Amino acid sequence: MSNLSDLPALDQAAIAQLERVFHLQKAAVLRDPYPSAEQRIELMQRVPGMMRKYRQKILQALDADFCGHSHDQGDLLEILGMFDRAKFNIDHVKKWMQPVVKASNPITQGDSKAYIKYQPKGVVGNMVSWNFPFDIAVGPMLDQLGAGNRVIIKPSDLSPACGQLLHEMCKDTFDEDQVAVVNGGLETARFFPTLAWDHLMYTGSGAVGRQVMLAAAANLVPVTLELGGKCPAVVAPDSLLDARTIGTVAGIKVVKRGQMCVTVDYCLVPESGVKAFTDALAAHMKTHFTQNNAAPHACGIISERHVARLNKLVDEARAAGAQVIQIGADLKPGQRDMPFYLVVNPSDDLALMREEIFGPILPIKTYRDTADAIATINKGDRPLGLYVFAKDRAFIDQVTNQTHSGGVAVNVIALQAGQPSMGFGGSGGSGMGRHHGEEGFREFSNARGYFERGAGGTLDWIIPPYGAGTRMLIDKVAYAPLGRQALFALKQLPKNLLAKFR
Repeated sequence: MSNLSDLPALDQAAIAQLERVFHLQKAAVLRDPYPSAEQRIELMQRVPGMMRKYRQKILQALDADFCGHSHDQGDLLEILGMFDRAKFNIDHVKKWMQPVVKASNPITQGDSKAYIKYQPKGVVGNMVSWNFPFDIAVGPMLDQLGAGNRVIIKPSDLSPACGQLLHEMCKDTFDEDQVAVVNGGLETARFFPTLAWDHLMYTGSGAVGRQVMLAAAANLVPVTLELGGKCPAVVAPDSLLDARTIGTVAGIKVVKRGQMCVTVDYCLVPESGVKAFTDALAAHMKTHFTQNNAAPHACGIISERHVARLNKLVDEARAAGAQVIQIGADLKPGQRDMPFYLVVNPSDDLALMREEIFGPILPIKTYRDTADAIATINKGDRPLGLYVFAKDRAFIDQVTNQTHSGGVAVNVIALQAGQPSMGFGGSGGSGMGRHHGEEGFREFSNARGYFERGAGGTLDWIIPPYGAGTRMLIDKVAYAPLGRQALFALKQLPKNLLAKFR
């Protein structure tokens, strides 16, 4: 990091604020390192009220940043999901906080106790992606608060209206030594992972995720990375023209206009059925999503730069001779409601088959048999989501058992990422770690092992100074036949029992 005075004023102020609240929260952890269940519940209970209070401002901020955003989608995906996640965590956090008993050897350790107690990690940083600016900020925050942590959120500079509103919301709802939001530009984002966090979460691209992990490694900071990838939808012959298959693939691609890490990135369909599938999908989309390029159901592309990138992908596919089907009207100047594109059998060397698309473009590739579909998936990085549309259980099991992904959904897309009760995360190139529910609580906790010595046992023989008892335990028990070990156990257990009453 260059000298702070050399940075833009926005970043100077943001980094100064970040360092201030970081040290403020570090001090708060030392004062109260293990908040009670009641404290955690009270903090989480504030979230639904916060989201209700700011509902209209949230919808307006989404509109501003995306140059148009479906209010229904804003309600469903950015606000209402937080109600379910808060309730689930509140209902279960007392149970999650209970010590988890682990087995110990009653022969050698008597009535000693071994257990895991989940300790708050401390101060957690959350670097939020622009595509779900409230969901990705507030959802993990609920897990982090449930685990007893302090939280600092860094919104994306690509969604500034949402970032500023998030700051207002959290400042109004929480003390800043508990939850703080720090906005800023690119230099703030680069500085954020260099701090000595107790845990760091990042959601975004794999390329930036690698930089975040590298910066965090300098302080040995554990990370949760949600990175996305090319999520395939494998369509079996028995579901090729199923109305539910067609409607789901089309509808989910419309969500956020394809700017979603768990959307379908490409479809794999049987060679013999590619035309029928493509025709059915195009017909469904033209019926439901051509009016105003699906503006009532989606959002705009986040920036002109992203529009240019997506147009380049389409132009390259056309130039290479791929069949490109446009759904909707050409984009008007000053707007970002891009039309949708189906690209049939693009070659694997095209950018849209090498990169995560993150937009309204859907390649449709073919496979000869199930093994061929599996090989296609396994050629690339492990995706965040794997989707299978099939009625045949054997087909579903073969595809899912012989591939890797962060999660799986069958006859639907993306719902594996929306369950409050089930951990969500990636594998390999699509990320590491989990949040949501109990897995999120564990992710942001230190699984601290406890051992409490009790009465009885032979621990005195394994702690120096060693003696005759030590040699007897090694030679006559540990290396002895099973029968002699059993005999030793039968003699030792009553002694351990009597030791409790001495």
